[in-house]
Amino acid sequence: MATVAQLDAATKAYYLPQMNLVFTEHATLKRFVGKGKKVGSGEPIKIPLIISQDAGATSYLRTDTLALIERPILTENHYHWSLYMAGNKLNKVSMMFNSGAEAVVNLLSATMETIKEDLQTHMAAGLFTVHATDAACGADMYSITDYLDYSTHATIGDINRSLPEGTLFRSNLTTSAGAFSYDMMANMMNDCLIYGKAFPDTIITTQTIWEKYWKDTFSKVGMMDSQKAISDTAVKFWGADVIWDSNVPSGEMYFLNTKHIYLVNHPKDNFSWSGWVDVEQTKDRREFEGRMFWTGQLICDKPMSCGLLQGITV
Repeated sequence: MATVAQLDAATKAYYLPQMNLVFTEHATLKRFVGKGKKVGSGEPIKIPLIISQDAGATSYLRTDTLALIERPILTENHYHWSLYMAGNKLNKVSMMFNSGAEAVVNLLSATMETIKEDLQTHMAAGLFTVHATDAACGADMYSITDYLDYSTHATIGDINRSLPEGTLFRSNLTTSAGAFSYDMMANMMNDCLIYGKAFPDTIITTQTIWEKYWKDTFSKVGMMDSQKAISDTAVKFWGADVIWDSNVPSGEMYFLNTKHIYLVNHPKDNFSWSGWVDVEQTKDRREFEGRMFWTGQLICDKPMSCGLLQGITV
């Protein structure tokens, strides 16, 4: 039977390098990584804001009094780190009955795949789950919903978007969009361009709305032209990938500029491994236990580059 040292060596050599598949194998998560964004390891995370401050510019006459109005200036926002963990067990009896090197590798592969899938499932759900608390690090990551639904989630990090100085950290939000149409998508794309200076590159919605979009696209342009609007991963709208995710709340469609909404990893805890631990003496079970850890956060430094349609009906 393999020793703890052998199991750890195999895990670190073959399985830890594959943990980034948590992101890259998921249709939604992969869109928020690989942006080259790096942050320090301190608490809290400090992110410079990319927003246009209102300076009160105006024209004037030579005889005018040049009065200035003091305005609050926001330069950065602060976020806590979010902590994620997934663990699994190796049964020592099963390993004893499958003691050949190939059999042990198969057992280890299945165990590590389960850890990867559990992390992936939990983190993907976190993209659309309302953030629990700002009290301390350890809560779920901020969600896309938190960033874009400012009418329900006014405070994000240290910024209260219900206050005048927080208005520039709002998204483009329509709360009662109504019956699905191309026009509503086009209008939101234009709003994101006007206020965020670029079109969104990714649109995420529910399966029901996506299928309505596909049906309308197919009936409008036919098979050949609708296929031309498909990239290797998604249908297109004005150059943006249109995908669906089972975690998106009913009736919602998110317009995202992934240059400004992205995942960051803690430099000291980016898929770190606990090591396999023999718990036979401590828990009276003939098992090895191991855990994978990830610390990070979903960051949006310019919500006005993104948009959210709520209350869509099909």
